[in-house]
Amino acid sequence: MPIVLALGPIVSAVVAATATVAVGKVIYDAIADEDEPSLQKKSNLELNIERLRIQLKSHTGRKIAIIGQPGAGKSSLLKKMTNGKVMPLPIIGAQTDATTWADNQECNLLSRYENYAFADVPGYDTLSHPVHIFSSFFPFNNFDAFVFVIHGKLHAADEVIFQLAAHSGKKICIARSFSDGLENNEKRSIEDDIRMRLSPKTTIPISFFSNRTGDGIKNIFDFIR
Repeated sequence: MPIVLALGPIVSAVVAATATVAVGKVIYDAIADEDEPSLQKKSNLELNIERLRIQLKSHTGRKIAIIGQPGAGKSSLLKKMTNGKVMPLPIIGAQTDATTWADNQECNLLSRYENYAFADVPGYDTLSHPVHIFSSFFPFNNFDAFVFVIHGKLHAADEVIFQLAAHSGKKICIARSFSDGLENNEKRSIEDDIRMRLSPKTTIPISFFSNRTGDGIKNIFDFIR
């Protein structure tokens, strides 16, 4: 009995210490969980946008961003505007997301023609190119002009990206692709819808063009010159 009584305080101390360690681990795990997002590795898309910002600062010529939804005809427009002389040539494929900045950190970000640097921006609002990454990190202020390409129905993401581009105060042209075959009354209706949804200033031009026939492409390039 005396031995048990002597061990009683020791056992109590061990139990208390064990409980303290357990509580401490719970607190540490909670803090670690809170800090975990800040330790997340940046995606290839985010790293490429950072690399784009650096490349733009080192270019002394005119910097143009061609932006829009996947499959809007951005890459084909760039090739047509420069008569196929822009280098490197934009990637044009049957799929709607041929241009990607999400796969690796060595992809081409800028193509050059004369004293112009063009960014053939991947279509936003996809799993690999979510709109919130563009709205948070894309260097709108580092460009001199934007060609905002749309095709078909406008989406909420279009409104977000357009407003950010317009807010930069740089020149912007709205280019409606796949316009061959549209009658004048159809074009007026489309233009009214675009102005209602995007609420652009009356000075912002809306150009209708066709990569297939080449109609309207010269007007777009004349604008950004």
